[in-house]
Amino acid sequence: MKNTSLWLVILSLLIVSCTNDSIDDTERIESKVGNKKSGKLTCTMQNLSPENSANAYDIAGKLHNDILEIYLTGNYQYATITEVNQQIESIVAANTNLVALNLDGNSAVNLEEINEIITNPQSKLEGAIANSSMTSIAKLSLSNFMNTITTLENEGYEFLYQTIVSYESSVLTDPQFTSEDKRIILTTSSVVRHSLYFEKERKDKDWDSSVGNRAGGISGALENSSTAVTRSLVTGILINNLLAD
Repeated sequence: MKNTSLWLVILSLLIVSCTNDSIDDTERIESKVGNKKSGKLTCTMQNLSPENSANAYDIAGKLHNDILEIYLTGNYQYATITEVNQQIESIVAANTNLVALNLDGNSAVNLEEINEIITNPQSKLEGAIANSSMTSIAKLSLSNFMNTITTLENEGYEFLYQTIVSYESSVLTDPQFTSEDKRIILTTSSVVRHSLYFEKERKDKDWDSSVGNRAGGISGALENSSTAVTRSLVTGILINNLLAD
């Protein structure tokens, strides 16, 4: 009887020991899997690009960041609309890889328009959409998109990128939008996507993607895609200067 009791005690201890070992092994496996997932996510973030080849107007956003990079590297201290605009034009003229910016013609700088955007960016953004030649459904779509970006702008770039690209995909496949609706929306979304990338991923550069930067993009896109780039840059740079003072 004593031997039987002793074996029962030993057996129970073995079961507990094996159970604990199994739990420890499971935890180690889960930890390794978690580390692999974390490493994969980090790798994905490091390789993330702001580009979207599906957007036919993605050159607008790319040029926005290329010109902005050159401007900020030059450490210019211009404080007026005219000075900033002239420097942007000089950068374009001096860099042959940026000549694509002039493919559809660049409108003359509208000092009054830019000043109004800087003074009241949200109002000008809403007004630019409401008073545009876009169809009603396109106006509502772009307005909702801009509101979504404002709501989500504190999120990480990967999430913002997926949100914007998903929206662009829906615009591209929606038969209710005219070709001009799509040009305006996709030019604007490209500038927004690239500008947010510059803010969140380029930690070495002092840049905040603002409502004014987006309003300038919309205002310019209503004229042509190249004006969307220059106007968003001029308004964005001047607003950033004001925030830095």
